Amino acid sequence: MSDELEQEFQKADVVLSDALVQFQDEGVSQYVYGMALLEIGIAALVKLEEPDEQIIDVARAFIEKARGFQDTAFPIPREQ
Repeated sequence: MSDELEQEFQKADVVLSDALVQFQDEGVSQYVYGMALLEIGIAALVKLEEPDEQIIDVARAFIEKARGFQDTAFPIPREQ
């Protein structure tokens, strides 16, 4: 991964971490904010004209990654 792309991911991690804290502070259900973030992510990739199969493959990889965190607390992005 290029340094520029890595920096972009780090910026996104900070924004998402702050959003996660705010969702929790506002009492938004985990289901609702999870679905909202998923919709935003998929919509962004569709707008970039990423192939459907690539989006699905990435989603599957995230599912497997998330399952690996089930025995521990799911970390906020910048703690990974």
